[in-house]
Amino acid sequence: MFLNLFLGFFLVLAFGMLFLVFSELVAFVRTRVPFVPTSAADIKFISERLNLSARDTVYDLGSGNGKVVFLLEKLTGAKAKGFELGWWTYLYARLKAWFMSSKAEFAHRNFFKEDWSGANVIYCYLYPPLMGRIEEKFMAECRPGSRAVVRDFPLPNLPYAQKYYLPHNHEIYIYKI
Repeated sequence: MFLNLFLGFFLVLAFGMLFLVFSELVAFVRTRVPFVPTSAADIKFISERLNLSARDTVYDLGSGNGKVVFLLEKLTGAKAKGFELGWWTYLYARLKAWFMSSKAEFAHRNFFKEDWSGANVIYCYLYPPLMGRIEEKFMAECRPGSRAVVRDFPLPNLPYAQKYYLPHNHEIYIYKI
């Protein structure tokens, strides 16, 4: 009996680990962007510099486990939504939102195929090959007064309004339309 329980637990754990690795591998192949978390201190810095409040709606492009979304919601009261293609990180964020009774939303969708007009703040920490498309969509769909917060890899053509240097060789670019 004990051996059967142990083997069952081991199989569930092994299947879970395979699901985690496989889902993140598939997400990486689809996006060419690995999951790299943003530190809580950097998120707090961003919320203070942008003076975010409950009047703001923030979209996190490639939200991973939801850390940015949850912290911005907690620190500022802003409405926040994350878009994530990795199944594991998406499910983790949804589960965490449920346990926290968070109002944050998460979508397992390609953010390029979604409408950004509902946001007045776009946050992303993505790789250079995507930044031109991010810029085009930001300019085309976000309303005047909207801001984009871009970590480390700037938009290729739009001049930034502000640039901040953070610890550990990170940069934050703020764009306004």
